[in-house]
Amino acid sequence: MSCMLECSPAGATGRKRGRVAQQRSRRRSAGTTKSGGRSSRGRSPVDHHEVEWQFDAVELEPVEAWLRQHSSGSGLVVEPESEEKITDAYYDAEDWRFYRAGYALRVRKVGSNAEATMKSLSPAEGNVRKRREITEPLGDDKPATLGKAPGPVGERIRSLLGGQDTRLMFEVRTSRQKFALLLEDDTGEPENGSSANRVRIGEVVLDSSEIPIGEGRESARICRVEVEAGAGTAPTPDLRGFVDEMQYALELKPASISKFETGLYATGLSPRSETEAGPTEIEPTMTLGEVAFAVLRRQFAKMRSHEPGTRIGEDPEALHDMRVATRRMRAAMKVFEGALPERAKWFREELRWVAGSLGDVRDLDVQIGRLEAWKNEADEESSEFLGKILDVMKKRRTEARALMLEVLDSARYERLEASFGEMLRRGPGAERELAQGNGHSPEGEPVTSAAPALISARYRKWSKAAGRLEESSPTESFHDLRKKGKRLRYALEFVSEVYGKGTEDLIEPLKTLQDDLGDHQDAVVAAGTLRELGTTTNGPRVPRGAAFTMGVYSERYLREAARIRSEVLRSKPFRALARGKTWKDFEKVMKDARKSPQKAKGSKKTVR
Repeated sequence: MSCMLECSPAGATGRKRGRVAQQRSRRRSAGTTKSGGRSSRGRSPVDHHEVEWQFDAVELEPVEAWLRQHSSGSGLVVEPESEEKITDAYYDAEDWRFYRAGYALRVRKVGSNAEATMKSLSPAEGNVRKRREITEPLGDDKPATLGKAPGPVGERIRSLLGGQDTRLMFEVRTSRQKFALLLEDDTGEPENGSSANRVRIGEVVLDSSEIPIGEGRESARICRVEVEAGAGTAPTPDLRGFVDEMQYALELKPASISKFETGLYATGLSPRSETEAGPTEIEPTMTLGEVAFAVLRRQFAKMRSHEPGTRIGEDPEALHDMRVATRRMRAAMKVFEGALPERAKWFREELRWVAGSLGDVRDLDVQIGRLEAWKNEADEESSEFLGKILDVMKKRRTEARALMLEVLDSARYERLEASFGEMLRRGPGAERELAQGNGHSPEGEPVTSAAPALISARYRKWSKAAGRLEESSPTESFHDLRKKGKRLRYALEFVSEVYGKGTEDLIEPLKTLQDDLGDHQDAVVAAGTLRELGTTTNGPRVPRGAAFTMGVYSERYLREAARIRSEVLRSKPFRALARGKTWKDFEKVMKDARKSPQKAKGSKKTVR
C-alpha cells in the first residue's frame, strides 16, 4: 500500500506544485482543524463540513509507534504535536430537540479554553464520516454561558430551546495525542523561517476516552484513531493514500458508532422512546375511534419531529412538513369528529392558530424562492430592482419568523402539545370513560361501516364544486376546489390501509390536481403581495423603479394563474375525477370491505 504514497516522481511535479499551492491557500483561510490548536478566545466562529476517518483500536501504542516512524517518498510528513486533556459535555433538552433536529450539542474544554459545537448526526459512509460542524468559542464551559453565546451556536440554541433549559446527558473525557499531516513543498521560499515549506493537509489524533456512567459502575472506555482533512477542504489524494496505508499496516477496523452514540448506549439514554403517543397501526377490523387515534398519533409525531428543524430555520421543508402535519391533524379531527372526545374541538382550533403562524413564514418562503429564480434570469436593471423587492420580502420573513417562534415558545403552545399528547396516550377507550353523559357515539363502530359515509360526503362536495367551475370562474372558486380536494384526499389517505390499493386511483389524481391548484394559489397570493408592496404607504417607501418592477411581476403572476386555470380544467386528473367512474369503482371497494373487513386487508402499503 505504501506505493500509493510514492507515485509523485518527476512526471507529476507540475501537478504536485499546483496541489500544494492550492492547499497552502486553503490552510491560510481555514486555520487549524481539530479544536484546541490555538486559543479559543482568539478564534472566530466556524461553520464547515468535517471529513474524517474513524477507526477503533484495541491499543494506541502500536499506532503511535507507527506514526512516529513513518516515512514516505511522496513528501508527506507526519509530525508529532501536543498532547491534550479534553472534556466534552453533551447536552440536549428534555424532549431531545437537538437530536430531533439532527444535531449533537457539545461543549468542549481544553485547558482554560472552551467552545460550543453543534455537529450533525450524519451516518458514516464506510469508515468516512462527513458532518457539518458549527463552532463558536465560549468564555467558560458553564451551561449559563452556553445559553448566552452570541454567535451561530448560541443563536441556534435559543431558537431551538425557546424557554426550556438544557440538561447534561454525559461527559467524554479524553487524552489526545495529535500528529500533523504535512505535505512538503519545494516550489517556493520557506515560510516562517522553516527549513522547508509544508502545507497542512490534515491530522491524526489518537484518543483514549472514558465515559463516566455513575457511582459503583465502571466507566465505558474507547480507543479511537481519527484522521481529519483540513478544515473546509476536501481530502487530497495524498491524504486518502495515507489513510489506506495506515489502515492496512495496522489492521484497523472502521468505527461502527460515534463517541456521541457510544455515550447514549453506555448511559442507557434512548431518544426515540420519548415521543411515543401510542400505537399507530391501522387494520380493517379496527373501530372508527381506533383508526382516528392512530391517524392523529402519526401526524402528532410528524409535527413534533419537524419542530426542531422549523425552529432552527435552515431548511424551509422542515417548516412545510410541520405545517402539513398540523393541517392533517385538523382534517382528521373533522373527518372523525363524531368518534373523538369533545375536547378535540379545542385542539383543532389551537392547531389552526399554530398553522397560521407557520403559514405566514411558508408563504414568504415560496415567494422568495420564486423571486430569486427570476432575479437570476433577469437583465441587470431588473435584477437590481428584484433584489430590492427581495430585501423587503426577506425583512418580512424575519418578522414573521420571530412571531412564529413566539408562538412555539409560548405557554399556550406548550399546553397544547402536552394536553394533546396525553389525550393520544390515553386512547379512545379511556377518553370515552372520561366523557360523562356523551350519549351514543360512533367511536366503537367498525371503520368499514362508518367510513363510507364520511368519505362520500367529501366527494359529493368536491364534485359539486368541480361541476360549477369554468375558466372564467373567480380565483376563489379554484382555491375552494383545492381545499375540498385536499379534505377528500386526506380522508382517503387516513383509511388507505383499510381499503388497500382501492384508494390509490383516487389519491393520485387528487394529488396532481392539488399541486397544480397550489401553484395557482401561490401565484395569486404573490401577485397580491407585490401589488400591496408597491402601493403601500406604511413603512419605508419602495423606490419608484422597484415599484414598477413589482407591478410587472405582479402581472406576470396573474398571467401564470390564468394559464394554470385553463390547463386544470382540461387536465386528465380533473376529467377523470369529475366524470365519476373512478369514484364508482371505489364505492364498490368500500361495499365489499363492509361485507368482509378481513378480506379488505389486501394492501401492505402504508400511506403516511
